[in-house]
Amino acid sequence: MTLPNLNLYTRFFLLFTFTTILLVMLVVLGCFALSEEEAQKIVEDRNETLHEMMAKLVSGPIDIEYLKIEAKSNRVAIQIHRGNEVWKTGESLPEPSELMENAIPLGKLFFSKVGSKYFIFTSSNETTIAVTSQIANLIIYPNWLVFWPWLGVLCVLVVSYKMLNAQLSPIKSAIDSATHISRGNLKYRIVRHPRNDLGKLTHGLNKMAENLEELFASKNELLLSVSHELRSPMARMKVLLALLSKDETVSKLNREINKMDDIVEQLLESERLRDSQKLLNLETYFFPNVLMDIIGSFDNAENISLEGSIPEITIDIDIGRFKFLIRNLIENALKHSDTASPVLIRCRREQAKLFIVVRDFGSGIDANFLSKIFEPFSQSDDINNRGNQGIGLGLFLCKRIALAHNGALTVKSESGKGSEFTFWLPVTSLD
Repeated sequence: MTLPNLNLYTRFFLLFTFTTILLVMLVVLGCFALSEEEAQKIVEDRNETLHEMMAKLVSGPIDIEYLKIEAKSNRVAIQIHRGNEVWKTGESLPEPSELMENAIPLGKLFFSKVGSKYFIFTSSNETTIAVTSQIANLIIYPNWLVFWPWLGVLCVLVVSYKMLNAQLSPIKSAIDSATHISRGNLKYRIVRHPRNDLGKLTHGLNKMAENLEELFASKNELLLSVSHELRSPMARMKVLLALLSKDETVSKLNREINKMDDIVEQLLESERLRDSQKLLNLETYFFPNVLMDIIGSFDNAENISLEGSIPEITIDIDIGRFKFLIRNLIENALKHSDTASPVLIRCRREQAKLFIVVRDFGSGIDANFLSKIFEPFSQSDDINNRGNQGIGLGLFLCKRIALAHNGALTVKSESGKGSEFTFWLPVTSLD
């Protein structure tokens, strides 16, 4: 027999329906459940009343029709033994001798358990009347088993949770996939696909990642090919310009060619950094020496101010790319600061991380542009009015370098109050 392929809504509806029904039944049983001791106490408290009712039924000749009416109205089963005669209102009950084996006297009555059923009975003048109740047998349990309905509630909740989690686990896989893709990991794939509507979602995300990977691979190949091809004519242009007499026009052409060369180099570097730390040439350096060397390389170093002390630790870095990152942050801060306002640098170590903060008090970054600041070729000014402000690849490369060092680069800015860039990288040394 093949089960129908139910959609997600139907699966949830059936799961919630069955769970609710089971929980209601178990909670009702749990509320009314009695232990054997509690049942005996009830019988003992009502001993006189129950004995009087039972004695009345056997006080004279037995009227089986009246007996059945009484049994039905009280929702019990009754059986009477008198000599060799037996009257019963339903299925046969145990013999008096069997009832007497485990009987517990409770006043004028006896409380007995045979198998899994409970009985009360009394005997006099060779007449024995035994009574049992289906409801009582449903709610009375041995003392150690009286809490089983609540254990059942817990089991139902656990099983329902696991079933619901199994149905919804693809959503977590989809979130993980979207997170990896948004971070640029286009090789991430969802391995398990459910046999429900969410399976279409997980398969779709895998297909989307494959298409994006192919698209970016084609784009990267084109970009690298164009970048490499541009270097040859630019090199020939430099040689030809070197043969010309020096004048203002030649100087301007040289500057523009150098700028184009920088653009090509940064494009190539951005593609190389896609392989993250695989291309890093990591070596160990004493951090204070590296930082002071970077600051000292600026002509206007007097506008750069160090706040606090520099952690005296060693760091594993690609020195060239590390210096590029810090220099770029400082250059941007100096570029957007007034000559009178300093650029502040703060360094601190927190457990296994080294934080480097570069703060300026310039015009700040527009809130609408802040989310795109690390994208390639992103600039807040119009593309036709860049002047000497760069080409919009510097911060993009800085972000790539930070990620390649297993770190991060973030920014906070407020218009009119300046910007603050924070770069952190892991520190493995125990200095």
